Amino acid sequence: MNIHNPYAKEGVWLRGSLHNHTTNSDGHHPLSTVYRMYHDYDFFAISDHDQITEHTDESTIPTLYEAIEVSSPKAHMLLVQPPKAMMDGYTNEFTIDNYGRLSAMCLEDGGISVLVHPNRYYSQYWKLADMLAMNAYTGIEVINGDGNPEYDIAFDKWDAVLSSGRKVWGFGNDDFHAYGQERRAWNVALAATNSHEAVLEALRSGSFYVSTGYGFDSIEVEGSTIVAKLGSSDQLDGMYKYATVIGKYGKVLHEVTGRFTELRYTCTGDEGYVRIAVYLEGGSGAFSQPLFME
Repeated sequence: MNIHNPYAKEGVWLRGSLHNHTTNSDGHHPLSTVYRMYHDYDFFAISDHDQITEHTDESTIPTLYEAIEVSSPKAHMLLVQPPKAMMDGYTNEFTIDNYGRLSAMCLEDGGISVLVHPNRYYSQYWKLADMLAMNAYTGIEVINGDGNPEYDIAFDKWDAVLSSGRKVWGFGNDDFHAYGQERRAWNVALAATNSHEAVLEALRSGSFYVSTGYGFDSIEVEGSTIVAKLGSSDQLDGMYKYATVIGKYGKVLHEVTGRFTELRYTCTGDEGYVRIAVYLEGGSGAFSQPLFME
């Protein structure tokens, strides 16, 4: 049995958000204000609706990405590092051909493509059939901080796509528009350096996890056993935690509660994939990418 571990690499953990808006579309704040609100992040993207906002103001954030949210009334897609040529003849019309074409252009240019807020059932959500019909994309936004957990958490759709045999990653973003929506969900990438290409490579390869306030120190594989070492400190170690190991079709494979700093799960080989969700006392969580069984 071979367990593909996207965290089996050297690097530094870097924090970033990829789905954020300014007054260039429907955000409430100009670019300079948004920069200040995320001043201590390691990487960051502006993804205004149907346009590419250039990073023209000064920022303390080391790594910045241009992005766009393709915004048909039916479903939205986040493209990070899209080629400028994509805007020639651009349309946000929702068809699988058009969204697939835009996604492919971004991927071919070294960027990433994410199907965002797929469970926002009151508007702009993804039907599972359409997600499966899309040929190529990097991942799915499994936590969106703009809305309500009832409709902006999408682990069910993620498991459905993964269980179909697709290898896609789960992303977490604020979808920031206004004060109060910042710092709700972010991505923690294990990158060689905090540089434009190194962070993108970590995101493309699944070397990151989603956080809403908690984290992993490492995720390792020892033979057939997955070992997740949780964020540790004098305060954190004394807090209750709830951890779930999840496999194909969203099946719960293993659960642990209590005060612990390490989670171990021995694979049988028929899980398809294994992903880990850990919640800290008070509700903050950390959510790994799937480790695929081969």
